[in-house]
Amino acid sequence: MSQKGRFIQERGDQMDELLEICEVLFFVPNVQVAKAWYIALFGEQPHFDDENYCAFEVAGSTVGIHPIDDKTSSGVAGQVTYWRVADIHKAIARFESHGCRLFRGPIFGVDKVWVCQLTDPFGNAWGLMQRPQ
Repeated sequence: MSQKGRFIQERGDQMDELLEICEVLFFVPNVQVAKAWYIALFGEQPHFDDENYCAFEVAGSTVGIHPIDDKTSSGVAGQVTYWRVADIHKAIARFESHGCRLFRGPIFGVDKVWVCQLTDPFGNAWGLMQRPQ
């Protein structure tokens, strides 16, 4: 358990309301155009498919694609969700083969994990993390 986790537990004010990441939502200019890219990347069809929203089941979470609007555009905006991977270099190669570009890293962080960020063809950030075995 991390120092912060121990501190919260000792104080008794651990946040119980957050249970898990259930959906990562990516904003894109055109859902139907983006859907084809996501199908190629994931190798599967969406489990929900509408003209204005598409959803895929990936590693126990939902990846949703939504059209950009006046409140949210695509792109890197300060928050990145990191997906755990077994081999960061293999995962990077897969994303790059689908048109992604490295944005940061890969670096071996001070916390002893490999991390990187890639941007997809729509400008959204994908974080990848490889923890030690």
